[in-house]
Amino acid sequence: MTSLCPKCHRPFTKEVVKSEVMKNSISSALRAPIIGTQSRPCYVDVTNAVVETKSHYRCKHCGHEWTENKTVELNA
Repeated sequence: MTSLCPKCHRPFTKEVVKSEVMKNSISSALRAPIIGTQSRPCYVDVTNAVVETKSHYRCKHCGHEWTENKTVELNA
């Protein structure tokens, strides 16, 4: 991943303004309904888990703002 501003192309001048999770298949698997009281551990299958994030950046030099989407696949 390069650290260049897409407008002024200066290296290492970007700063993260905000990052947000767009899609998280792990947390949706954890929200499965629980019936009764469970006293034993619950295992969640994360072999093909996908986490999508959207990061908002701002150039420290020229002030240009942009976003980048990133997808991380967790293969256990």
